[in-house]
Amino acid sequence: MLNQIAFYIFGGISIICGLGVVSASNPIYVVLWLLGALIAISGIFFSAGAELLGALQLMVYVVAIAVFYILIITAVPWRKLHKNEQHNRLIGVTVLPFIALLYVEAFIVGISGVSITKNKIIETITKNYGNAEVIGIKLFSTYFWAFELMSVLLLISMIGAILLGRKEEKTYD
Repeated sequence: MLNQIAFYIFGGISIICGLGVVSASNPIYVVLWLLGALIAISGIFFSAGAELLGALQLMVYVVAIAVFYILIITAVPWRKLHKNEQHNRLIGVTVLPFIALLYVEAFIVGISGVSITKNKIIETITKNYGNAEVIGIKLFSTYFWAFELMSVLLLISMIGAILLGRKEEKTYD
């Protein structure tokens, strides 16, 4: 019962922060709202019993992506860009009823007792091994080559970003 209450609280916080992301006009405020939304989504994962996904959400998105956004904000001259602030607010107000409808639907599904883990095999496996162990076993056995390919792709993209971002010095030899 406490997990369900925490789930709804974090869900509400994430919706409010998501609306702040689409309605804010200052890029710094957008990043702050985004951090709030990402932390709330991590809380949703923790309250749903997916501790590994919650920790990964905190490590990958909240730390790495937020630092990347702050780097972009400092690198781009935002004062020179022409922005239509009214357009952002209009989008936020337009999307609000749809998000509220999804939240009401999730509440009704939660009250009715519908669960996605009715499968006793999944409950037994996660109870015996733990959430992180099951994902680790699956990741390094069945999806080993896909995992390795993704790591090489991320390494290549990181090297490309470094090469694109460095300044060339002209030498006169």
